[in-house]
Amino acid sequence: MKETKEFHFTPVYYENVKLEKFVPKELKCDYLQVPKTVYLTEEEIQEKLIKALENPLNSLKLKEIIDTKYKGNRISILIDDNTRPNIHTRILLPLVEKQLIDLGVSKSNIKIMIATGTHKPPTKSQIQTQILGDLYVEWEDRIWLHDCDSEKDHIDLGVSSTQTPILLDKRVFNSDLIIPLSDSEYHYFAGVAGSVKLILPGVSGRRTVRVNHSRIFDLESGFKDKCRMGNITGNVSIQDIREIVSILQKTHSKQIFVIDAILDKGKFVDIVAGDPLTIHEQALISLSKIRDVPLKHLGDLVIIGKPSVNYYQAGKGLNAASHAVKEGGSILLLAGCSEGIGPKEYLETMREVQDKPYKEAMQSVIKNKCSPTTFEIGIQNAVDLFRILEHTQGNLYLYSTFLDANLMKDVFRVNLLPLSSSPQDSIRKFVAEFIKRTPQSHIVVFEDYNLLAKQK
Repeated sequence: MKETKEFHFTPVYYENVKLEKFVPKELKCDYLQVPKTVYLTEEEIQEKLIKALENPLNSLKLKEIIDTKYKGNRISILIDDNTRPNIHTRILLPLVEKQLIDLGVSKSNIKIMIATGTHKPPTKSQIQTQILGDLYVEWEDRIWLHDCDSEKDHIDLGVSSTQTPILLDKRVFNSDLIIPLSDSEYHYFAGVAGSVKLILPGVSGRRTVRVNHSRIFDLESGFKDKCRMGNITGNVSIQDIREIVSILQKTHSKQIFVIDAILDKGKFVDIVAGDPLTIHEQALISLSKIRDVPLKHLGDLVIIGKPSVNYYQAGKGLNAASHAVKEGGSILLLAGCSEGIGPKEYLETMREVQDKPYKEAMQSVIKNKCSPTTFEIGIQNAVDLFRILEHTQGNLYLYSTFLDANLMKDVFRVNLLPLSSSPQDSIRKFVAEFIKRTPQSHIVVFEDYNLLAKQK
């Protein structure tokens, strides 16, 4: 193919670096963009929050809850840990606190619980820099950290209908009011994250999470068909979570009032509040409007960026790309991964099966490491990675300035791009070489890794 200076307009991000002009105009290219979206101004965010509190979905108003249900003890606001952006946390938390104080709640009774799930609890530095920012000083003596392995900190509430043990952080359970402060988003196997997921896995024991998550696997397809991005119907993981939240409300009379934001590109699209199950369903409706995008043709090459502190997080980008790539096609993922691989269980699992064929490796992981007694967070990414490797016949590529090429090639079976003078130059060279090997390619580029490609 002759040299050209004409390129499709397909900007994509490597972390916070914008890359463009890398797909030649003469190639077929689908650029999957976020549908046109109206964002809330700073003033509108406050107005929208107050409106949501006064007009909650399927719930008493926050004022009515405080007037009739609040007993003068503590209120637990559940927030994300350092693996999430927390833009909504830093903006909404002081506004929510003010509303509670205006309703007569003592400031000292308002606590925040960092809902770590099974993640390692964040350090003081991480809470300051990655979660609360300038709010840290204000909240320093009112912060709780969830620890899924601390048995003394959990209360045993029996089991769900599918025999998932219900172990919940005692401090949350003993609160007069639980306020999950979430930003809902599509999730690669739970369908929709946010709201109910701040309860489970957020403040649940490891055994609860292990049993719940172990149900998503299938020996032939990796994840069960219903356990996929943007789907909650028939999804065994999220439906179990929803039931457990319902048990907390109905059997144990827990007051749970969700405040949920929908964000896009770090900007607010909507804010709603109310019953956790209703809010979870509403999130699916709202997200479908800004996340579902039509795809004309599956790509020979799919290019996607996923800002990630580690390779485990980056797996969400691979999963999103897998919905848009042809069988035997290629995926190029752009992800920094400055903190390495992520959960040690992920790396250890990949090492144990690194010499097995893709399908055999995937099935071995499911059989040996994905039971209700053996599953650990991180292992699901190994299963999904082998599914994607099988589908692409091993054509996975990664641009990262932090990860080791030999480790990625030998253990994760992913090809790390050579570093050039800039990310832009490296990506352009890769695409040029790809075109030489595969002329007349159809290329798909994602503007955002949260998008769900739906073929027409």
